[in-house]
Amino acid sequence: MAAPAAKRRCVMLNAARLDFDGRISWDKVKETADLTSHDISNDEEIVSRVQGAEIVMNKEYPLPGKLIRAFPDSVKLICEAGTGYNNIDIEACREKGIALCNVPEYTTEAMGDYAITLVLALSCSLGAQMKALA
Repeated sequence: MAAPAAKRRCVMLNAARLDFDGRISWDKVKETADLTSHDISNDEEIVSRVQGAEIVMNKEYPLPGKLIRAFPDSVKLICEAGTGYNNIDIEACREKGIALCNVPEYTTEAMGDYAITLVLALSCSLGAQMKALA
């Protein structure tokens, strides 16, 4: 019987940006990856934090070319935990052979719910009523 494959090393650079209320369970990620999570990272810490990692997870923190070009060759994937990746230098990723992915539809349903809630609140003058009762 073959030995189980080693888990890929994954670093989350700014978990507090994604898990601001502490309700996210990272268990599914931990099932498939050896996860090291940092609540906050700054430019000076990032390169040392990604040493030996294959996957870098990020939430909206700017990753300019200067930082990405300093990443070790072990980094193969940057996952932006959001809908866009305008905060990440795509050309630097290409130069380093680092794949880039995002989560293009993670808030679609929530945004729809929020829009309907606002329409309902406006249609019954909820804001004005709440102000009058305060």
